[in-house]
Amino acid sequence: MSNPSNPSSTSTPAPPARPRLTWIDTVKGLAILLVVLYHAVELAGAKEWAGDQLTLLTDALITVRMPLFFAMSGYFLLRRVDRPWSWWMRNRIGPFLWLFVLWTVVWLLTFEVIPWQRGDGGISDILLLFVDPSLGPWYIYALAIYFVAVKLMRPLPMGLQFIIGSTVSLPVACGVVHVDSWVWESLLTHFIAFQIGALGSQLLARIATGATVPRMLIVGAAWGAATGGLFLAGLGLDNLLRIPVTALGMTMGVLVAAVLDRYAGWLRLWWFGRNTLPIYLLHVPIIGLIYSLDLGLPSTALVAIGVPLATTVLAVAGSLAVWRLLRPIPGVFTAPWTGEGANTRTATVSAADGATDGAAVSAADTAGHAGAATTERPIPDRGTRR
Repeated sequence: MSNPSNPSSTSTPAPPARPRLTWIDTVKGLAILLVVLYHAVELAGAKEWAGDQLTLLTDALITVRMPLFFAMSGYFLLRRVDRPWSWWMRNRIGPFLWLFVLWTVVWLLTFEVIPWQRGDGGISDILLLFVDPSLGPWYIYALAIYFVAVKLMRPLPMGLQFIIGSTVSLPVACGVVHVDSWVWESLLTHFIAFQIGALGSQLLARIATGATVPRMLIVGAAWGAATGGLFLAGLGLDNLLRIPVTALGMTMGVLVAAVLDRYAGWLRLWWFGRNTLPIYLLHVPIIGLIYSLDLGLPSTALVAIGVPLATTVLAVAGSLAVWRLLRPIPGVFTAPWTGEGANTRTATVSAADGATDGAAVSAADTAGHAGAATTERPIPDRGTRR
């Protein structure tokens, strides 16, 4: 026991952990729920009772949903971007690829079994998963590619990095360059959003810090007017106007999340944001299972709106329930090897290692959890230009 009267015998307390930025979790929580809703609407398209009442809304949110999610995925990247490649392969890129391969197999096997078919290929196509990542949870595959790209460009001036990212993303996003595969189109389109999160995190933080209800309403109205105007004019978002509309959409999303985090924390959207990985990995098979049931529903507006909304709730709840059952199994929601952060198994520290080492592991895990904020909660968008 240390002697309080003797400073030399008093152990140095571990530095306090950084307070978690809950608005980031709230952004991701909103994004994952919007992605599940999008899939519930899109995958209902083949049902006789389906309508287009929610389709316009989910199509409009293309400039909000995935750009925000990718931006938040890259938000903490610079904290560890200078770590050696071996660290990145063990703690970030490797786990992403592991989860992508494992859950692609799970998705394909699931849709081989349930009577409702997704129509995106079968288990026999598994060897094509790196060429056609639409077979599984492509978002995780995109993260692996994005992390490699940002680290490779690290020595370059930031302005040049953004020029390269814009050159890759914007022509595809605006329909100037056409890509035959929707998944590669999406992967190329959203790289710039990931860059904004990684390299422009301070800007996003300033937007969140300065969030007010009037500002949120003004930006939201501007986004709604711009998006509605493009759709009413028949232009859609396959043009250069997608750039400012996406900027408005991302700003709106951050403002909404910050305001909700500040005034409506009881909604616990931040909790969904901290647990997006199981929702992302499980919601598509669960939606497929729900839609495989032939309930003989009538084709009415109430059904066309109510069923996708109810399916969204059931898919999220079901994903979290399955996660609670399976998460003790190593390698299901993390890589099977130990490492730092939320994407690998946590290394066990014995009591003999001392409080300092234990604090170090805890701090590393916390930092990794933040740095991998995307893997640990991601979500895919399916369908062309989503």
